[in-house]
Amino acid sequence: MKKILEYTEIQTKITSLFPFALTLGVMVFNGSQIRWDATLVFFVGMFVFDLTTTAINNYIDSKENGQDIGYTRNQGRAIIYTMLTIATISGLYLVFLTDFVILILGMICFGIGILYTWGPVPISRQPYGEIISGVLYGYVIPFILIHANNPGLLVDFNFVAPNVTMHFNLVNIIYFLIIFLPPTLLTSSIMLANNTCDIEADVLVKRYTLPYYIGKKNAVVLMKMLYISVYAAIVAAVALGVIPWLALLTLATAPRVLKNYNAYTKDLVKRLSFKYIIKNFITIMFVYDLMVIIGNFL
Repeated sequence: MKKILEYTEIQTKITSLFPFALTLGVMVFNGSQIRWDATLVFFVGMFVFDLTTTAINNYIDSKENGQDIGYTRNQGRAIIYTMLTIATISGLYLVFLTDFVILILGMICFGIGILYTWGPVPISRQPYGEIISGVLYGYVIPFILIHANNPGLLVDFNFVAPNVTMHFNLVNIIYFLIIFLPPTLLTSSIMLANNTCDIEADVLVKRYTLPYYIGKKNAVVLMKMLYISVYAAIVAAVALGVIPWLALLTLATAPRVLKNYNAYTKDLVKRLSFKYIIKNFITIMFVYDLMVIIGNFL
């Protein structure tokens, strides 16, 4: 069990668990129904697929750098195929419980997850990786969970052969974009930090990420802008009344976040600096999630 947890890097799954918990808290606050069968099925599919993409990443990287994955190549592939099968079955069952919007989004997620490190042009080697990862974890996960529980709340999908129609609730979508901007930007910040620290090493393997194009100095400034936008989005969401006022206490994390940010910018060496951005993600998202959940009881 320990080997498989290391192979799938279980400690990195906070990027999907925090948005999932936040979505449930927001749904309860806004009086949305929760279908626990669909929610559980989605959680299994989401979590297992997250593990799968990490395993694929480590498996492919190990072919280039010779890193030990803890298993033979055949065993590593077998684990990937098994988890991918579980995630696929969960996804298809969720479609059965809901509608084809979930199928479309699920196919997009599967495609992005697999192409992130595999294929002729892996997403992780491109300058738009930060955007893709942020949107996938910060917006797509909450969108699927909300739609699975409340079809039509954001997008109303109707299929009457041979016609397909989709209606968008623009007001709810705007609220949605504001509420889940924090996890989106914070997820992007993790990849941005990783790529900023790895510029020199990445160039050697022909990986040209966003910091390569904008430079370390601008990447550091961009990181600060992401944090400012995170706090601004929380204030806006509270002002609009779509999350509890208690969420404003998330602003109290700013001094610690700034301290970690300054520590990160001091060296920009991955083994020394990267941990500070992970700490910032956990600090902000933990308080944000907790305040939204507690706010439901006040």
